[in-house]
Amino acid sequence: MGRLPDFLIIGAARSGTTAVYSYLRQNPSIFMPRAKEPNFFAYEGEALDYKGPGADYINNSITRLDAYKALFAGAPEGAVSGEASPLYLYAPRAPERIHAHVPQVRMVAILRNPIDQALSHFHYALKQRIEPIDDFTAALQAEDKRLADGWQPLFGYSRFPRYAAQLERYFKLFDRDQILVRTYEDLQTAPGDLIDEITGFIGADTSFRPDMSYQPNAGGVPRSKFFQDFLMKPNPVTGLIAKVMPQEMRLKIRDRLSGLNIRRDPAMPPEARQILRDRLLPEIDRLETLIERDLSVWKV
Repeated sequence: MGRLPDFLIIGAARSGTTAVYSYLRQNPSIFMPRAKEPNFFAYEGEALDYKGPGADYINNSITRLDAYKALFAGAPEGAVSGEASPLYLYAPRAPERIHAHVPQVRMVAILRNPIDQALSHFHYALKQRIEPIDDFTAALQAEDKRLADGWQPLFGYSRFPRYAAQLERYFKLFDRDQILVRTYEDLQTAPGDLIDEITGFIGADTSFRPDMSYQPNAGGVPRSKFFQDFLMKPNPVTGLIAKVMPQEMRLKIRDRLSGLNIRRDPAMPPEARQILRDRLLPEIDRLETLIERDLSVWKV
């Protein structure tokens, strides 16, 4: 029959999900596939043909149930199994698909200030060398046309972090005690406590202490576009390295080199901030009511 996950990290993108994934995977009582973000519940049964830069990330998603179950075939007996696909929070049909296959699953959602999340998503796209526009304001203004032209969801920078509408879809189908909702600030201020909480929530061994010295997947603006292209885009040198080095080690080295080339925390253009405030502040108000948590720090 094949195994399916006991828990899912459903989002949000650019909110520390890669860090949480890497910390949980270290726990011997937890099994998570080596490949993060299979995106199965976002696109089950679909023929994917996204356009634009970086479309392969979506088009290579797992869409067949047998292939998805195969991800968990190596789970040890008694281990708690799960995976992390931040697209699940965003994808409209993900909740119903999850409910159809694993109705008792436990889910974790880590939410980031949506205005900061949108900028981080833009910086991530720049870092990956898939965003052709250097100006964030212009990229926000291009959203509608890009999505209408079939570009992948990442390019809907102000649409991705509309958490209230997204969580409402889950709350209609699942008991609230199946979904642990926390914030990026929780992860930043007390990462060990949050990992302990998540570990207990999914029913795994809370006595294990992961190594949290590695900070994966940081975004930023490349200092050298040429060097970033070399790291992120296929080329003969990286192709040769891929033949002799395991992917996990290769990606860690790539991310460390990329980190040396990244300028952190560049300021958001005032016009872009105003666009995001106009689009997202009402969503923050809705979210406060939905999860019964004060999010006034996100409105500053």
